[in-house]
Amino acid sequence: MPSVYFQTFGCQMNSADSDSLLLALANRGWRQAPSPEDAALIIVNTCSVREHAETRARARIAEFAAVKRRLPGRRLWVIGCMAERLGARLRESMPVVDAVIGAPELADPEAVLDRHLGDDPREDPSPIEPKVSEFVPVMRGCNNFCAYCIVPFVRGREASEKAETIVAALSARVARGVREVTLLGQNVNSYRDGGIDFPALLRGVASIDGLSRIRFLTSHPKDCTEELIRAMAENAKICRHIHLPVQAGSDRILTLMNRKYTADRYRSLLAMIRRLLPDADITTDLMVGFPSETEDEFAATLALVEEARFTTAFMFAYSVREGTAAARLRDDLPREVKIERLNRLIALQTAITRDGYESMVGRTAEVMVYGPVEKRGEPYLRGQDRGCKRVLVARCAASPGTVLSARILRSSGMTLVAERE
Repeated sequence: MPSVYFQTFGCQMNSADSDSLLLALANRGWRQAPSPEDAALIIVNTCSVREHAETRARARIAEFAAVKRRLPGRRLWVIGCMAERLGARLRESMPVVDAVIGAPELADPEAVLDRHLGDDPREDPSPIEPKVSEFVPVMRGCNNFCAYCIVPFVRGREASEKAETIVAALSARVARGVREVTLLGQNVNSYRDGGIDFPALLRGVASIDGLSRIRFLTSHPKDCTEELIRAMAENAKICRHIHLPVQAGSDRILTLMNRKYTADRYRSLLAMIRRLLPDADITTDLMVGFPSETEDEFAATLALVEEARFTTAFMFAYSVREGTAAARLRDDLPREVKIERLNRLIALQTAITRDGYESMVGRTAEVMVYGPVEKRGEPYLRGQDRGCKRVLVARCAASPGTVLSARILRSSGMTLVAERE
């Protein structure tokens, strides 16, 4: 039986693409290998959103190339965003790679396998262990062209899946044991299938019997509507978490980034969300050191973060992405300035996150169990509350997919520790 090993970098969409490709391979008789040395095919799914992500991927590809040289007959594929961005240049710089497959191709995994596996004989389907929680793309691509972002260039323009196709696919997943789904899109708020927008899609997905929880990523602030938040508020299956990237607190920087909203518009969205969903976890993305950012403009970002009280945030220093509009700007801030600002931002948000987690101590949370885990020699169940907070529940009789009531005993600052009520 042929075997495949996956190394996936980057976002949830990359994870979903890897899972889809693995399922397509399993349907042809492939099994998942425990290590690259055990695999006939090694697949590296790459990310291009930051330079660091590409550097990590290149290092891993080099390690796998060494495996391939040591164990002849192995195949090495590089797929995803870096593969799309570099294309033939990647093959030229790394001739040991057998196939370079860009992100847009991955929307049709069967076609990818037909093209790159050729006449390889198919075997009986190999079983894939079902997951409790899965990522499900509902749209691909992006039309926003934020000045710093490579995504529209490597994933193409927005294209939405048919709503009836999504509901049918999710129903099939529930039948094989999935209890939670995260609907994915670079900007889910742009979803459109005829007269069906994203709030309507959420309502349709919520009607699926056996599906316990629905999450989604990511919402662009320029398209976040009250109708979306009302759809969340009216259905208990939809988790109380919205990821709403703000990026910066300065209007001038937001304009340079081509974000199409102001800091005050973003604040008004926060107020609306907290009015309609007072228990919501709001998370965000933040970037420091965008070209020409002044100390006062960075201070505006700190002030917004202090006011917003995000549950958590993904925080980064700006790095140039070839081909983006920002690449034409002079990257005028020294790296040490970017890192110093990033560290200050991380310190502020970490303190806010710790306060938020500490406020949960003594309260009760509904926790979905994902599976067992050991922490410092102690047995727990790993799970998540109805927002985005990670929870460890003292080991008890509860199978993956169970939603249980747990009393929060303490917080580590980034994880809640609880016991079943």
